[in-house]
Amino acid sequence: MSPASDVGPDARIVHRHGGCRAVRLPPETPVVRTARQVAAEPDPGVLARLDALSRDAFCADLQTLAAYATRRCGSDGFDEAARWAAQQLEQAGYAVHTQDVPQAGPHCRNVIGNRPGSGPEPRAVVLVTAHLDSINLAGPAEPAPGADDNASGSAGVLALARALAGPPTALDLRMILFGGEEEGLHGSRRYVAALSDAERWQIRAVLNMDMIGGRNTPEPGVLLEGAAVSDDMLDALARAAATYTGLAVEVSRTPYNSDHVPFIDAGIPAVLTIEAADGANTRPHTADDVVAAVDPDLAMEILRCNLAFLVDELGRP
Repeated sequence: MSPASDVGPDARIVHRHGGCRAVRLPPETPVVRTARQVAAEPDPGVLARLDALSRDAFCADLQTLAAYATRRCGSDGFDEAARWAAQQLEQAGYAVHTQDVPQAGPHCRNVIGNRPGSGPEPRAVVLVTAHLDSINLAGPAEPAPGADDNASGSAGVLALARALAGPPTALDLRMILFGGEEEGLHGSRRYVAALSDAERWQIRAVLNMDMIGGRNTPEPGVLLEGAAVSDDMLDALARAAATYTGLAVEVSRTPYNSDHVPFIDAGIPAVLTIEAADGANTRPHTADDVVAAVDPDLAMEILRCNLAFLVDELGRP
């Protein structure tokens, strides 16, 4: 990847995920840069997996999740959504268990689906993550459909889980829907804190999705957000976008306030994939974050990028 130029005059004023906050960083801090990658020759095996992505299933899952009045942690809506998501992963062939997240209140938990690889043991594992909860900053009794933030990412996890449920991959695959992200990254912090040293070393990559369906720019785009530990992932994702999608790619090495951050803090390679110019989207954390405002075509392009990366990553022993 060859970072080129800062994006626009306001590139240093960046929306911060998870709390709908904006932070002005020092002028010398590079936040977002365009990424120019040369497309590779498409891999027939990757193209075959991309054909397994279902736009209809993604849209149906998006509708299901956004139909809950709220998925705020501690609510009945979150409890029901977590049960439903666990069923979807089980139906796709994953071994599912949950992890309580007591910091975020009753019913809050992480939903975790595992699929073993076929390579020799000990195998590395690749994680695909998103947060399941939603929030309305106007108050806990207010509607919080959270269609883009983050039913889109959660439906994306399910879409990728189904697309990767065919022939076994070399590495282990783990799909995680976190609870409590909106109130302090509680689910991902809980998950990382519970990892042993051996389990941390086992994680090859963490691909996080948060808000993948808001069209905020004239051309469809994605922001890849990571840190120095994530550089190989950032390169590979930018290359996948250039090869298999028409997405404009932006890159940030200033991770903030989504579920990739606890992994990066622990020295684990992790990248957030999020709609480009997410700071221009004023609907998250309000009653206006509804399905009608989500662009499924953008979401499917980001999922194509992510799936292409995962097929390659999971196939390497």
